[in-house]
Amino acid sequence: MMIRQSTSFLTLLTLIFLAILGCQRSSPTASVNPAKAKIDSLENEMRIANDKNLSEPDLKLAMYLAQAYQDYEADYPSDTLSSYYLFKAGQVIENVFDDKQRAGELYFSVFKKYPKSNWAPYALFMTGNLYHTIGDTIHAVEMLDFFMAKYPDHKLKPDAAAMIQNLGQVPDTSSRPVKHIEMSPL
Repeated sequence: MMIRQSTSFLTLLTLIFLAILGCQRSSPTASVNPAKAKIDSLENEMRIANDKNLSEPDLKLAMYLAQAYQDYEADYPSDTLSSYYLFKAGQVIENVFDDKQRAGELYFSVFKKYPKSNWAPYALFMTGNLYHTIGDTIHAVEMLDFFMAKYPDHKLKPDAAAMIQNLGQVPDTSSRPVKHIEMSPL
């Protein structure tokens, strides 16, 4: 009888231990995507480097970060973060390396690959803005008109119209059907 009680007690104790162990959440690092963890780490390092010397960004670190964003998008194209990371790669390349050609390609690819994402309208607007920045009036107006037709209720529509007016053109505010547009080299 004593053995049976001890066995029951040990069985009960084991079941309680297993139940507690099963209810515990796995450690946060166990479920984190390693590519995302790499990006988080690089972003943190970049923030620290910028805090130390805002006037001269760490080019090597920025290059690794831009590449990590692009790698993530390539490896996880259906992930909701992919459009965001591709947009961020464009920002790094535009703002740190001043490579408007490559930044424009990345912004436009956000629009093309992820047209339903929250970042698609911003990416299309930024593509038009880059054309404006380099003085390519024809392509800037074309891209910004396309942006306004594609996203007629977007909060950046007044900015796009103002940019077109600053280029000496009249924005197309008609509700014409949206045509297909291709990116021309910057």
